[in-house]
Amino acid sequence: MRAGPDDTLKVSNTSAKAKTEMQKKVEQLETHNQRGASVHVPSEQSNGSSGLRHMPARTSLQWHFTIDVDWVPGSEVGLEGLLDFCDQRRLKATIFVTGRFAVSYADLIGECRRRGHELGTHGWEHGGLEQDEDFRSASYDQQRAWIRLATEAVEKASGVRPVVFRAPSLWIGETTLRALEDEGYRYDSSVPARRFDCGFGRVHYLKYFRAPTEPYRLSSSHLRLPGHSSIVEMAPSAILFPINMATLRVLGLPVMKWMVRQISRRTSRLVFYCHPHEFVHAHRQTFPRNMSTWNMQGMRPENFALLDAFVEHMMHLGYSPALFAESFGKTLA
Repeated sequence: MRAGPDDTLKVSNTSAKAKTEMQKKVEQLETHNQRGASVHVPSEQSNGSSGLRHMPARTSLQWHFTIDVDWVPGSEVGLEGLLDFCDQRRLKATIFVTGRFAVSYADLIGECRRRGHELGTHGWEHGGLEQDEDFRSASYDQQRAWIRLATEAVEKASGVRPVVFRAPSLWIGETTLRALEDEGYRYDSSVPARRFDCGFGRVHYLKYFRAPTEPYRLSSSHLRLPGHSSIVEMAPSAILFPINMATLRVLGLPVMKWMVRQISRRTSRLVFYCHPHEFVHAHRQTFPRNMSTWNMQGMRPENFALLDAFVEHMMHLGYSPALFAESFGKTLA
């Protein structure tokens, strides 16, 4: 059903209010930074306990262009567009796919692999439920079942067994690590380091806020700490708000450039993510009732132009696209 004029005005007002409030938060961060405030970073980069060497801050700038494919019928058009975009920009992406999407659009997931992209999993049916998968609180058996179903679906569609994982909504816990290890995973990108969405997104807990922003081996006792797991963590980049397409859409390219600049001062790597549904008009897709109106209002094919400007900026800064297995495979050998 199409929205009437009053509904459109309400959505526009909601979107403008959300943008204003988010901009205030970022401005507060910038003021805080200018006053010389610093954030304590755990010392795993220097004591060697993570099993990974600290990477040079300036000589090798790498970024992981990642795509989270939620179970949103209609968003397959957006994924097709992103594959073409990557071809045009000569980008290789890490694509985290929900199991149900892989089952429903197996040919498209196979095409992702044929074009040279790295495939991971993103839960079983994240995006299409009223009560979403919560890897923070679900039992070990339930988590392993979700992961196994998704793994088998992606492997069947692509012919390659995925070994990289991203938890739905970045809701992850220590039990998840055990399930991932037992299912043969080698990489994760779920720990919400330096992120707190202030009521706008899905990350509203601070348990892992001070996790490292460089790659590290996870600890089974606390995912914020480096340990001896076989799984390497590379957290999605954030400076309170995430470095993702939603932030780019709402706050704009100038703010994102500032955020990237702040992050590049403390780490040589950056992890960006987007969703296929962000490039398709919302009324052409199927969402749960709890999807925020400001988020849906900003979904449109024109976002490809904004993404292109961001990619151009990253290239101009000297960042090179990287895949998880290519970046960390030698370390695990």
